[in-house]
Amino acid sequence: MKHLIICLLLILTACSAPRQLKNPGNLYSNDLEWPVKIHNGWLTAKTISFGSWNTTSRKNGIAEGMGSFIKSPGNPFNFYVTGNDERILVQTMNTTRVAFNNHSLPAALNDLAPDAPISYTLINGARNEPLKRWEMILKSPTYMELNNNNAAGILRCTDTDIRITAHNRFGKVNSYEKICFEFQYRGQPVAAVIPGEKPRIWVSKDSHPALQTTLAAAIAALLLR
Repeated sequence: MKHLIICLLLILTACSAPRQLKNPGNLYSNDLEWPVKIHNGWLTAKTISFGSWNTTSRKNGIAEGMGSFIKSPGNPFNFYVTGNDERILVQTMNTTRVAFNNHSLPAALNDLAPDAPISYTLINGARNEPLKRWEMILKSPTYMELNNNNAAGILRCTDTDIRITAHNRFGKVNSYEKICFEFQYRGQPVAAVIPGEKPRIWVSKDSHPALQTTLAAAIAALLLR
C-alpha cells in the first residue's frame, strides 16, 4: 500500500510540473541573455541591435553578385550584420521543399511534401574565413512539434552542421505563441532566439567566437524576417 501511494504521488507531481526542454542545460539563464533593442523611427527603417551586434535595414531583393540555386525566391531581402570588426552579408528568401531536390537534407526537412514552405537564408563568410558560406534552412513547425522541441531545420556549411529545434516553452501549450528557435551544436544548446515584437536572445559563453559570429548572423535573419 505504501508503494502504491508513493507511485501515485510521483504521477501527480509529474503531471503538475511545468514543461521542461529536453537537455536544455543552462542556456536560458539570465546571465546568458543578450539585451535586444529595436530601432524603428518615423523616418528610419527598422534595425535591431543585440549583444555587441547590429543589423542594417532590410533591402528588398537578392544582393548583387550573390547567386542562388533558388530560381524564383519569394519575398527576398538582404542586410548586413555588423560588430566585432565584422560586416557580414545575409540574404533571406522563401521557397518550397521541391527547390532542394538535389540537396541532401536532414530527416526533419527531407520528408516534407514538395510544396511545403521553406525559409532559406544564405550567410557570407566572416572576416577570417571570407569564402566560407553558411545556409540556414527552416520549415514551419506544427504546434505539436513545438510542444516537444522537435527539429525545425539546420544551419550548416561544408564541414559543420548545427541542428535547429523550435519550441513554445515561453508561450502556451498547443500554440504558436512565442516560438523559440534553439541552435544545438554537437548535441548541446548553444543559442536561442524568440523573434517578434518582444525578442529575446540567449547565447552560450562556451561557444567559440567564430561560431558566435555565425549564430549572430542567423539570429539576425530570424529577427528581421
